[in-house]
Order: sequence, then C-alpha cells, then structure tokens
Amino acid sequence: MATASLPPRQKMINMMYLVLTAILALNVSKEVLDAFAVMDGELVRSERAHEQRSAVEYAVFADAAERFPEKFKEPHARALAVKAQADSLVERIERIKVKAIAEADGASLAALRGKDATGRDTLRALLALENKDDRETLTRMLVGSEPAAPITNDGSAYDLKVRMAAFRESLKTLVKGRDDGELTAALDVLFDFSDRRDASGVLNNWESINFYDVPLAAGVATLSKLQVDIRSSENDVVKWLYRQVDRKEHRFSTLTTAVIPQSNLVMLGDSFRADVFLAAYDPKNRPTVTIDGGSTLPLGVDGKAKLQVRGDRVGEQVVNGTITFEGPDGPEKFPYSTTYQVMAPLLVASPTKMNVLYRGVENPIDLSVPGVPMERVQATISTGRIVRSGNTWIASGMTGTSAEVSVVVTMADGGARRIGPVRFRVKDLPPPTAIISGIEPGVTRVPKNKFCAAPGLLAKSLGSEFGDQWQVKSFEFTLVRNGQAPIIKYCNSNAFNEDIRAVLCKLKSGDMIYVEGIKAVLANGQAPPRNLSPIAIKVQ
Repeated sequence: MATASLPPRQKMINMMYLVLTAILALNVSKEVLDAFAVMDGELVRSERAHEQRSAVEYAVFADAAERFPEKFKEPHARALAVKAQADSLVERIERIKVKAIAEADGASLAALRGKDATGRDTLRALLALENKDDRETLTRMLVGSEPAAPITNDGSAYDLKVRMAAFRESLKTLVKGRDDGELTAALDVLFDFSDRRDASGVLNNWESINFYDVPLAAGVATLSKLQVDIRSSENDVVKWLYRQVDRKEHRFSTLTTAVIPQSNLVMLGDSFRADVFLAAYDPKNRPTVTIDGGSTLPLGVDGKAKLQVRGDRVGEQVVNGTITFEGPDGPEKFPYSTTYQVMAPLLVASPTKMNVLYRGVENPIDLSVPGVPMERVQATISTGRIVRSGNTWIASGMTGTSAEVSVVVTMADGGARRIGPVRFRVKDLPPPTAIISGIEPGVTRVPKNKFCAAPGLLAKSLGSEFGDQWQVKSFEFTLVRNGQAPIIKYCNSNAFNEDIRAVLCKLKSGDMIYVEGIKAVLANGQAPPRNLSPIAIKVQ
C-alpha cells in the first residue's frame, strides 16, 4: 500500500527528510541547506518515477477497457478521475514552488522552467539557487504573519491542505467497503494534516510547522515530498482499481474441452446437435460434487466428477445435485441438473400376417420410439381415430380395408419429427358362435333337465382376444318329436320367451331341438347384424 510498499530508495529519502527537518531547529549552516537541495532533487526524481509507473498502469487499463469494455470501462473511468485530481494537485504545488523560488532568488519564471530530455516541464535544480536560506518568501506566501492563524486565500498552505484532504477523502470513498482497510489506513497516515507539536514542544498547526519561518530549501523540499505522496497514492489506488476488476473472478489453471449433446439418440435423417466449448478447472482447487439425497461423487484427475446412476425405472429420469467450489470470497454452491432416458430391453417382432385392426371394436396398440419419452410421442391414424389410454393407444372407427398409423415426436430442440407409417389391414370381427346358455359349445346330446333352467342364447367369440362383444337379437326355435308336427316359436331377443320356456320344461328324451335364423349384433351397435350358425341338440 502507500506506505508499506515504498521501495528502499524512497524510504531512505523519507528518513533524510525527517532528519534534516529536525536539524532546522538548530539553525545550522549552509551545508545543511545544500543537503535539503540534494534531497529535493531525489524527491523530484521519485515523483517522476511514480508518474511513469502510473502511466504504464493507465496504458494497460486503457487497453483492457477497449478490449473488455463490459468489465473495465467503468473502473478505467474512475482511474482517469484519480489521475485528473493528482495532476491538478501536483501542478498546483509546482506553481507554488516556481513562484517562491522566483521571488526569493529574483529570477523570472521563464528562466526557472524548461524542458528536459523527454520534453517534460522541469524546475531548475534547487542546489543552483543563491537564496536557499530565505525564510520570508514561503512564510508570506503560504502562512502569513500570524502562525496561529494562517492565511486561507487561494494558493496558501491552508488552501493546499484543504485540497489534499479532499483528494484523500475522494480516494478513501473510492475504495470504501471494498478494501481490507490497509489502503484506507495508509492514506490517513500519508495525508495527516492534524495539529502536532513542533520541535519546541508547542502544539501547532500543519501550515506553520511546515512553512512558517522555514528556509526556502526546506520548504521547497516539503512541497516536493507532497508531490511524491500524491503520485504514490495515485499509483496505489490505480493498481488497486485494476486488481478489483478480477478480484471476484474465478481463476482456473487448466483448459479442457466439453461436448454436451442435446440428445445421444439421432434418428435417421435427423442431425446430431451438441454444445462444444472450452471448460477450465484448477487441479489445486478441486470441487465437491454431490447428488441430491445421495453421496459425494468421485473426481478424476481431469477435474470431472464421475456420475453413475442405476437405471431402475423406465422413462426419462432427472438427476439434481450441487457443485461446491472455493471462490474468491469463500465456498460457492452451483446447482446442476441433467436428464437421461431409461429403456427396457426391446425386441421388435412383427407377425406380418396378423397386422389387423378390426372394425367395430377398440383395438389396443403399443407404440414406442426408442430413446424418446412416451410423453413426447403423439399418434395419428389415416382412418378412424386413435387415442392414448394410459401407456397404450386405442384405435377404433376404422373404415375401408387398410389403415396407416404414424407418430409425431417432439425432439429435444423443440422441433417435430414424423415417424412411420405402419400399415394395418382392416377387417370385420369373425362371427361368434351361438350357444344355449349353460350348455357347452358343440355338445349335441344334453339331459332334458338342463333346458328348463336355460335363460336364453349367447353369442360367444370363441378364441377371440376382444371378449364377448356380440349380442343375439332374434332367432327361430323348433321342437321335433317323433310322430308329431314340429313346434316352431319365434323370439326377438336373446332370452327365451314364455312360449319357448313352456316347451323346454316339457321335453322328452329323444326330442330334437333346432335353433335357426340366429342374428347377432355388436353390443356397441357399430356393425350390421351377422347370421350365426344354427344349433341342433338331441334331448337325453
């Protein structure tokens, strides 16, 4: 900081200044004044060195502000404001020095100032002056005749003190709350203008201690030291401003590549999409990676955590966790989330002779696209309708002789992709078999006691996966008994009517029962009536 970071040469100059200032009280010879003149030369060179170092800092700052304006533009503007204040103060002090030397030595201002080898305005060396012991000029210009009540006009020591105090406060305001306190404390020490005791032990003000009844050589050296202090604090604050830009930045020492695909599954004709970028890590600052509700993940030498999760549920799965990293101000937590797709082992077997959809019934269909969650799949059909039912689909209402089923998949990037179609034949359901309730199909001899309890006819879809979808609507009942005319009864429902029941309860062994003209329809009414095969049974 401003005092702690001074080079050895500057520390030596400061020590010489303190020693020579103490010697003033002894009213010593011209050799001491020459020593002040020598020290002033060293202070001037030190002030120029600080200015040159700051010029390098400003150049670096300006380049960074041009290349990275979002980070450096505002701090660079604050640095330029510091420079403007410092330049103004240093030039004001320089004018005081020139005026004092000109008045004391009787020289013109033009004769005292000139250009050095670099083209910079310089003041003639104090060592070449005749009246280095002059005590009246600085006293008159900066303090006045009353040391206890210094003058306050423009250009006075009081005016200079106020301006430098304002400079100090502006620097402190600039770094307030953002430094560790060291820089602020250094500024308070460097620009301390409080009253203090002089060499005689009397409490005195800053103006009188430094410039009242002081030889010209000592006063000019004091002014040069103030210029050094201004340039030194300027350089410290500008460097601090530059460092603050990156203070909150995370620093990494090693670069690696990262490829994050939008999906590891690419369909034929689609494109593989991924984010490819440079990533960085610091082998000396390894993060801690955890899974929500789980354990800490192991880290590889490449700085990457190794995630392994068992796929115990089918479908899209989500993994959430936290990466804890030691940041500039302590540990920082970064949540992460990723998804993966779990598919059951899949064997696709398609019986090409059995790809049939039946009219009039609900046809369940399993549809899936490998690698795509079920919720991102939407089915369509060329005829009829198809709707989702849980984890499957139901097709119904088909007409014609064929139907095509396709799916539309919502891709990871939000686009849609049509897949298919799969062609199905469309047919009527096979007709059912008519039976008398309570009597097994195909049985031709039945005890007479079973007929009396039979409620009617049933239409059974034998071997069908669709269950009993049919219902008998009408039939003709005939009883044939040896030596008698046939008894014929008609029924317009599936249940035996009273006439048929009366006949069934009077059956005799050897009677023949014929049920013919059987008509059945689908229970949902979505197909025309079908003629069923007749029934012939001999009564035992």
